[in-house]
Amino acid sequence: MKKISFVLTILMLALIAGGGYWYTTLNREAVVTSKWLSASFENVRSIHVQGKQGSFMLDAAQDGWNAQVPGKSWNIVARVVPEKVDEFLNVLAELDPYRSIGGFDRGGPEEYGLDSPDLKVIVTFSKVGVDPVTVKLTSDETGRVFGWNSSSPALVYELDKKSLAQLDQPASNFLDTRVLQFDEETVNRLQLVQPFGSSWLVEKRKEGYYFALPGYLQEKPASDSALKLYIHSLAILRANSLMLEPVVMDKRIPALTIKLWDEKKEPAVVEFFTVKGQPELYLGKSSWLTVPFTLDAQSVSQLVKSAFDVQGRTVIKLDLGKVTRLIVSHGDNRYGVVRGETGWRLVTSKKDLPGIDMFLWRFTELQFEALPLNNLPDSAVRLMHCKLADDNGEALKELTFYADPKLPQGQCWMKNGGGMYYPVSSRLLKDLQGMFPAGSIGSGS
Repeated sequence: MKKISFVLTILMLALIAGGGYWYTTLNREAVVTSKWLSASFENVRSIHVQGKQGSFMLDAAQDGWNAQVPGKSWNIVARVVPEKVDEFLNVLAELDPYRSIGGFDRGGPEEYGLDSPDLKVIVTFSKVGVDPVTVKLTSDETGRVFGWNSSSPALVYELDKKSLAQLDQPASNFLDTRVLQFDEETVNRLQLVQPFGSSWLVEKRKEGYYFALPGYLQEKPASDSALKLYIHSLAILRANSLMLEPVVMDKRIPALTIKLWDEKKEPAVVEFFTVKGQPELYLGKSSWLTVPFTLDAQSVSQLVKSAFDVQGRTVIKLDLGKVTRLIVSHGDNRYGVVRGETGWRLVTSKKDLPGIDMFLWRFTELQFEALPLNNLPDSAVRLMHCKLADDNGEALKELTFYADPKLPQGQCWMKNGGGMYYPVSSRLLKDLQGMFPAGSIGSGS
């Protein structure tokens, strides 16, 4: 009896093993492991995308990629970010199927919805003899994603559910929204034009930027730091949106025009136009973008710089190493300070007087806060005179400070020698008044 049971058990195990082998073999005939795409995406000439997010064409050009987006009356051609194209092709090429189905257990590709796919991509190549590659993706009611490609037309693939969302993108995801394209380091001329505001032109030399326009600033230095920051802001400027439908640009004068020159013959140009009934928005047109664009009014206002904003506003230039004497006249008192081996000291004292080097440096950092005047206002009152001299007592700079109640709070007038009167911060004057008071404790000169 035990022998019969043992034999029956052996027979049952054999049947189960045989059935498992038969089932596995049958399914292996239907489910075939295969690489998604056998060809690599090299020398791509165009990519035609048709999906739920729209239809468009990406075309390779000499200077990058362009997108052809169907409009109401004609195709709109816009610039494309090359890195976005590379990213799209990489995702398309590296799809990793869960399985590939040979023989189509549902019947044919159409049984998986691939006769009317959610996404269709056609990739063409510039190399002669290379056939285009067509890819179709679709999803069923359960959310499963199936794919097909012309490189392996006998197979349908089941793909990750995220693959369709990764590839079904609108044309706007590829478009380049940079307003201008230029090399910040090679800009040698910069111009800003406003029909009813400050306009200026600066040119770069070995010593930095200098004004060519307006006439009253011609040959005067501009602020290198302010211009570098301004140029950088133009380099990173992005449009809020691109106009992918035809826009008629009227012949009005632009509210703002900016031009940059480098080694190229033609400048990079951007123009901004007001939009009737929409003061919060500007319509833009640039030499880089092939379509008009919009930019918010706040961003445009940050681009509006007057000649004063980019002017070199340092009041004095001074070689501090040559200054060995400082004579300060404040009220009835006159102070003489000389540089010694251990530091600065009053002429009438053997004690060192700390902080003079910092004062001298702050003289060179003074900037005028508004346009200087040729004549001092009647409301101004003289407060202090500072003479900076060398070893021989020769004056290097003579600076006179004036208080004026009509100036904004925190400002005073300063005259540099026999020149103009500059409105500057009064903080340095107040600190000098603290160190060299106008009371009765004066020191000799």
